[in-house]
Amino acid sequence: MEENGDHENEHSEHSDVDFDEFHDETFNNEDDEEPPLEPRFKYERLKGEDTMTFMKTATFTSIDLHDKFIAIGTASGLIYILDHHGYGNFDSVPILRPHRCAVSKVKFDETGSYVLSCANDSKIVVSGVGNDKLCCTVNIQVMPKSIYFAPDFIRQQSGHCFIMGERNLVLYEKRLFQYKASNLYTGSERDGFIHGCSWNDNLIAFTNDTGTRVYERGIEKIITSVQPSHDVDRVRSSRSPPKHLWMPENTLVIGWAETVTILKIKGEEGSRRGEVHHIFHVSMFISGMSYIPDGGNENVELFLIGLQLEGEDFDDTASMISTVTTLTAMESSVCTILKTSVIKPLGLKEYELQSEDVIENVRLSKHTLPYMIHGVGIPYLGTYFILTTKQIIMAVPYGPEDGIRWRLKYNLYDEAFEMAKHHAELLAKTELSQQCVGRTIIEGYLDSKRARAAASRLPLICGESKEEWEWAVDRFEEAKMCTLLAEVLPTNIPTLNATSYEKVLLACLFNNPPQFRKLVQSWSPDLYKTSIIIDQTQWRIQQISKTSESTEIEETERILMDALAHLYLYERKYENALKILMSCEDFQIFNVIDKHQLFDLVKHQITDLMKINSERALRLLLDNADSVEPSFVMEKIGRQPKLQLAYLTKLMSRNEGAEFADKAVQLYAEYDQKKLLPFLRKNANYNVKKAFTLCQRKGYIDETIFLHAKSGNHFEAVKMMVQEYKNIEKVIAYCKDQNDSDLWVHLLGVVTEFPAHFSQLIIEASNCLDPLVIMAKLPENVDIPNLSDALDKLLMDDSNYVELQQCCYESTLNDVSVLTKDLLKTANASVDVFVTSRCSLCSQIVNSLEIGKKISELKVFKCGHIFHSACSSENFKLDRRQSIEEGICIACSDKVDTTNV
Repeated sequence: MEENGDHENEHSEHSDVDFDEFHDETFNNEDDEEPPLEPRFKYERLKGEDTMTFMKTATFTSIDLHDKFIAIGTASGLIYILDHHGYGNFDSVPILRPHRCAVSKVKFDETGSYVLSCANDSKIVVSGVGNDKLCCTVNIQVMPKSIYFAPDFIRQQSGHCFIMGERNLVLYEKRLFQYKASNLYTGSERDGFIHGCSWNDNLIAFTNDTGTRVYERGIEKIITSVQPSHDVDRVRSSRSPPKHLWMPENTLVIGWAETVTILKIKGEEGSRRGEVHHIFHVSMFISGMSYIPDGGNENVELFLIGLQLEGEDFDDTASMISTVTTLTAMESSVCTILKTSVIKPLGLKEYELQSEDVIENVRLSKHTLPYMIHGVGIPYLGTYFILTTKQIIMAVPYGPEDGIRWRLKYNLYDEAFEMAKHHAELLAKTELSQQCVGRTIIEGYLDSKRARAAASRLPLICGESKEEWEWAVDRFEEAKMCTLLAEVLPTNIPTLNATSYEKVLLACLFNNPPQFRKLVQSWSPDLYKTSIIIDQTQWRIQQISKTSESTEIEETERILMDALAHLYLYERKYENALKILMSCEDFQIFNVIDKHQLFDLVKHQITDLMKINSERALRLLLDNADSVEPSFVMEKIGRQPKLQLAYLTKLMSRNEGAEFADKAVQLYAEYDQKKLLPFLRKNANYNVKKAFTLCQRKGYIDETIFLHAKSGNHFEAVKMMVQEYKNIEKVIAYCKDQNDSDLWVHLLGVVTEFPAHFSQLIIEASNCLDPLVIMAKLPENVDIPNLSDALDKLLMDDSNYVELQQCCYESTLNDVSVLTKDLLKTANASVDVFVTSRCSLCSQIVNSLEIGKKISELKVFKCGHIFHSACSSENFKLDRRQSIEEGICIACSDKVDTTNV
C-alpha cells in the first residue's frame, strides 16, 4: 500500500488542472513585456591580442580592412598589418613607419598591395605591403583630413591616382618622377574641411560642412549635391566626421553625426544624376558603417557603429560634443556607450530597427568622442571590426549556438527549439543539441509553473524518441503534473514502457477521474499492467465510499466503477464487469454483451436490462432468440405489460411468436389502440371471436367492423358502418370490394333509415342491381333529397346498359356472319394437282405409272394434301383409313398431334 499512499499525497499536494491553469495565467501576465531585439552579432577580442605585445600599449587612431589584412594606425605614427585574427608576421610584412605623429587615416587599395596614409605632419604616404614599386611620400602644405585610393590604382597606365581632402579636393596623379596635383573642387573657409571622401568606379564623393557632393570623372564635373540633414554648427564635423559607404549599383550611404542618407546614382555615364531615397535620424553618433547584403539591394540592412551618451537629452549631447575643444575639457557625469544597430530602410524617413547591441566591457572614458571610434567591414565575408583607442573588437554574426542561447535566456522556447531542430546535425554533439534544448525547454516551463504549456510541446520536442518520452514522464511525475500527459502521450509510435503509462493512469485516478476513465477506454490494455491498475482503482473506490456522501462523490464513484468495469473486461472477468455495469445502469452493457457474446450471463436479468433501455434490451433478446424461449421472456416481464407489448411487436415483426397473438391483441387494445387494427389485418393467428368480444367491449368501431367482415358477417359490418360512420362513401367502397348483389340489397334496406344518403346509393348501385329491385326498396312516405335526379341517372344508366348489350349482340352476330362466309369460301375453293405433285404418304409423283397405280385413284383434301387410294388403304390401320374415308386429312391430323406432343 506504499504506492497508494504516494498517490494520495500527490492528490493532496495540488489540484492538478486548476493549479496548472492558474500558474500558466499568472506567468503569462508577468511575461507580457516583449523581449529585446535579438542580437545579430557577438563581439570578441582578436585572438592575436594576447601575443601581439603592441596591442597592450599602443593607442589606435585609424583602421582599414581588406579581404586579407587589417591595417591599424597608431598615435606613434606606426601602421601594423595584421590578419583578421589579429596576428602579424612582422618579418614578412614589417611594421610601417610612415609618419612622426598620429596616423589620422589609412586606406588599402583594392588589391591589398599598398596602404595610403596621412597624418598631421603634412605628408601623404603610399606604403607597400610586400611590394614597394609604387611606394612614395607626398609632402603638402596642409594637414589632410581624408584620403582615398583610385579603384584602379595598381593598374598600369592608370596614373596611380589617389585623392586628398582638406578644404579642397585634390587629385594626385603620378607622372614620371613625382605626383601631379590638380584640384577637383575648391572650397572656401566657410565651407569647412572635407572630412570624408570616397571613390567608386568613376564617381568621387566628398563631404564638407555644406554637404556631400558627387564628382564624375570623364565629364569632370559635380553631378549631384546633398545638403546635411543636421545642424553642422551644433555637431562639428571634426568631432563627428562623416562616413561614406558604397553599396552595389552605385548606392552611396552617408552617415554623419546622427543622420543617415542613402543616395542612389542613376543614369548612364555622362548623364548621371543623384536621387535621395532615404534620410533619417538614429539615436547615436555614427562612427562607422557597413551593410548586410542578405535579401538583395532593395532589402539591404545597414550595420551602424556609434556612440551614445546615456543620461542626457540627445540635443544636450550634441551640444556637448560640439563645444569640446580638448579631451580634458569635457567634464560630465554621463556614461559613454558604444553600441551597434542593424536597421532596415523602409520609406523616405522611416526605418525598422532589426537589432541593437551595447558592447560591454569596453574601456571607454567619458571623454571619448565619435571620431575616436572606427568601424569597417567586408559584407560578403560577414566580417566587421570596431576600433577604439585601445581595443580591436571583431563583430561575428550570431551562429546557431548563440541564437539558441539568446532565445533560451529570454524564454523564447519555441523559437529556440526550431533553431535547434533546423541545425540538428551541426549541433548533434554539443550541449545545445536538439535533445538537450528540448529538455531545457521542458525544465524551463515546469520551473516557471507552466506545466500545461510544457505538455503541449512534448509531441514536437520528443517526437518519436522513446527515451525522450520516458524522460518527460519521469520529469512530470517529479513535478506532480502527470495528468497533463494524458492527451499527448503516444501509444503507438513510439510505444513506451508499461511504467510510464501506469504513472499517468494513476495520476489521473487520484486527480482526474473522468480523464482516467477516458484513458482506460481508449488505451490498449497491452500498454500497461491491468492488474496493478485494477488494484489501485478498487482501493480508490473504497476510500471514496468512506467519505461523506454528496452528489460529487457519487458521480466520482460512478465514473471509477465504469472504468473498473472496462478493466475487468480486459482481464476477461466478464461477470464482475457485467455486475458493475448493471448496478450503474450503464447503457454500455449492451455493447459489452454483443461484443463478447455474454447473453447467457444476463438472460435471467432481462427485467433489469429493460429498465436500462427497453429498445436495446428487446433487440438483444431478439438477436439471441435461440438462447431463450419467448415464453421465458414473457414470464420474466409479466408485470410490465408495456415491455411485453414492445417485445411482442419486435418478435412478430420477424414472423415469430404466433402463440402470443391473442396476448398481443389484448395488449394493443389496452396500451396502443392505433396499432391494433393494422395488427388485426396483418396477423391471422389470433382468435377472431375473442378479439371481436374485446373490441366490442372496448367500443372500438373500426376494429369491430373489420372483425365482422373477417368472420364473414358482411351484413352486420355494413349495418354497423352505416350506423357509426354516417358516411356512405366508405360503405359503398366496401360493397364494391365484396361484389355481392345481396349485400347491395341489404345496404338499400339499411340506408332507408338515412334518406339523405339514399340518392347517392341509387347512383352507385345502378350498375350492380336491377333497377326494379332498387325501385322496390324505395321507402314510402319519406322525403328523399335529389331523388328525381338519382332516378333519372338510374334509368339513363339502365337504358345505356341495355343499349350497350344490344350493340354488343349485333356486333357479335356481324362477326359470326363474316367468319362463316370466309369459312365457306375457303371450303369451296378448288385444289390444284400438278404433274409434280406427290403423295403425302409415299412421296411418289401421283401421275407415275411405275407402280401400276391409276391417276383416278387419288384422294385430294382442301388443305392441299394428296393421297394414293392404295397408299391410304395399305399403310394405315382401320381407324386411319376410316378417317380418310370420313374426309379427315391424316397429314394435318398428324401435325396437330405432333405439335400437341
